[in-house]
Amino acid sequence: MSLSTSGGSSNIKSIPFTTTLNSSNSNNKMSINDSYNSTSLNGNGKEIQSKIFRQNSRHPQGGWKFIDSEELKKQRGVCWELVKSVGNSIVEGKELVNTCLPISLFEPRSFLEKLTDTFAYASFYLNKAAECTDPLERMKLIISFCISGLHLTSTLTKPFNPLLSETFQGRIGDDISVYCEQTSHHPPISSWEVVGRKFHYYGYGQWSASCLGNIVKGYQRGPHVIEFADGGKITWNLPDILIKGIFFGDRVTEFSGKTLFTDEANKLVCELKFNPHSLGFFKSLISKQKEPSDTFIGNIYKVSGDNLTSSSSSISSKKDKEKYSEDDIVAKIDGTWLTQLNIGGNVYWNLKMVPTGILYEEDPLPSDSRFRLDLKYLKEGDIEKAKMYKAQLEDKQRAEAKSRKESLKKK
Repeated sequence: MSLSTSGGSSNIKSIPFTTTLNSSNSNNKMSINDSYNSTSLNGNGKEIQSKIFRQNSRHPQGGWKFIDSEELKKQRGVCWELVKSVGNSIVEGKELVNTCLPISLFEPRSFLEKLTDTFAYASFYLNKAAECTDPLERMKLIISFCISGLHLTSTLTKPFNPLLSETFQGRIGDDISVYCEQTSHHPPISSWEVVGRKFHYYGYGQWSASCLGNIVKGYQRGPHVIEFADGGKITWNLPDILIKGIFFGDRVTEFSGKTLFTDEANKLVCELKFNPHSLGFFKSLISKQKEPSDTFIGNIYKVSGDNLTSSSSSISSKKDKEKYSEDDIVAKIDGTWLTQLNIGGNVYWNLKMVPTGILYEEDPLPSDSRFRLDLKYLKEGDIEKAKMYKAQLEDKQRAEAKSRKESLKKK
């Protein structure tokens, strides 16, 4: 599959992979090509990326377009049956996370495992950031880590909802451990820790999704935090995800909204705007968007005094915009999450960089998602047994939730 980078922002520079990334500290300079190819590709990253490439191509107007017409037709038939059984609530913007869905819509993985897909470049970017002594360069590497995993999120099938206290363990390379746990059932919250020799990346996400007509919008609310052995710390959030064409038209995955990165100690802040040229629903009916929907733009600012915005807010309001000026900008950012990321005119991530991905932990806890019988039988192709065990697990979880609620009332 061929993806062109020419559809992004018009000021993207064409820089070969052998270009050295600039840094104010010469010890932190690196060649994307030379440095990245030295990373051991012994995880599932290549497999996950290859599957994404088989199932998707870049839509002319931006975003991942799902291209398996037979699979899409089959899934849409299930979606229409779901509408008939659940009623109009499915198309009226009601919460979808806790809706009971047919097993034919699922893939044989838990969401806890799927969320680690976005960690696929951790071995490269997080280890580089941990070794970096220049705060600005470190910020650029963390931004690159965030952007690099977005193209791996677009799959047609849905992962299984994790059970309360369900876990998933894995490894990235030889030196990074990954731990995930479902820490809340209502609302559904997943927590994770990624531990390297010189960094600790952790956070949690409260996940929600709603369907409005032909579009599903997904949200993840919660912090992403990375702390380094030298005391450095950067926080950020994720953009929202849009899946268009649920019932008709092209099935396209896009990202929207803003991501804010903050390094409070070094007074660095970055806001990325995804699909910044979006026309909105009604304007898009009569006008064509000038830039592809997978583009993003942003700036890294070096601020002074108390003019630092936390990662849970935005710098787009009029009040916050007054805190920053062109003089505060230390690096400009543009690109597309489907092709490449440019910071200060240099390429920090490109789709040609094959992700490392995750290795399964050889001796995981008994609560690991890989021991779930519904996942086991779905992976083996025994749909009826998978349905039976899925229903049993869901009934058990509902009964336990009811028991906890009743116990709290008695106190």
